[in-house]
This record gives sequence, C-alpha cells and structure tokens, in this order.
Amino acid sequence: MSEIVLFEHANFHGAHKHLFASEPNLNAPDDNYFNDKISSFVVVSGQWQFFKDLNYSGLASRIFGPGVYNWVESYGFPNDTITSVRRVS
Repeated sequence: MSEIVLFEHANFHGAHKHLFASEPNLNAPDDNYFNDKISSFVVVSGQWQFFKDLNYSGLASRIFGPGVYNWVESYGFPNDTITSVRRVS
C-alpha cells in the first residue's frame, strides 16, 4: 500500500490529508479543501507525482519517493498550485 500525507503549510503545519490512492481532482465538490493549498508533504511509501490541473494534466512535478519534503518550491513545483496527485507505484 502507498501513502502520502499532504500539508496545507510549509514545514508540515496546518491541516493535513492522507492519500492511499491517486486523486484526480482535489477540487471535487465533495472534498475540495486541499485544492491549490499544498505546501509540504511526506511520502510514507510508494512513489507520487503532482499536477497543476485535474486528471493529471498541466505542469507535472518530478516523481517523489519516500521522504519528507518541507516546501514544494524547494523541489521545483510552485506553492499552492496542486490539483491532482498520482500514485506512480
């Protein structure tokens, strides 16, 4: 099983959300809080990739493996722009 934890603010502060599977639309009507609000994350297991637009389109990040990532801009992705997250493995 793969897991990633998304955080609202840098350095793992603010609200957080656990994902165990790909999420094609963080702006879905039933749960849109994390759309364009991700500033840091922890990859617990698996490999993950971020996208600026829904359905894994638009600007794409590199693939991230297990580790702690305290500020998205340090890893080449603009802050508060993530709309979809794909589990790569």
